[in-house]
Amino acid sequence: MTATKIDRPGRRVRQLRSRRDLLELEIRREVKRFRRDGLSERKIAALVEVSQPAIHKMLEVAAKDPDPLEGFKGATPLEICQRYDAGEFSREELVDQLVRFPYAKGGKTDGYDSLVVDPPGTWSEVSEAIERGLIDEDVYEDVFNRRHAL
Repeated sequence: MTATKIDRPGRRVRQLRSRRDLLELEIRREVKRFRRDGLSERKIAALVEVSQPAIHKMLEVAAKDPDPLEGFKGATPLEICQRYDAGEFSREELVDQLVRFPYAKGGKTDGYDSLVVDPPGTWSEVSEAIERGLIDEDVYEDVFNRRHAL
């Protein structure tokens, strides 16, 4: 089997996983919006036809989900790359979104060891998107060069 034949099935599964993850994220965001609008967990459960404990668990997870930024397709660079991989918009729009994104500063060490955990929204998410196959190195290079006026 050639590399091309192996890549196609893998890409399709990855795209489906991205779509699934994004659908779950959108469901949690919608449930969180219902709660912010004053609906009880029981009322939300009745509306979306799931159990109240399932809604409670969704809300716990959703509390950690950042909301999308105004003018962007996602809350983080990784989410934007997932949406691109899922086929929601073009490469040109992806590059524009990643160039304009207001990246958070990377994490720092505590001075005793070299472990660094970056917060959501850092440039490291663009690197992670390459590792996960959501974007290619040409996109990374294009965004990097535009952000640094190279």
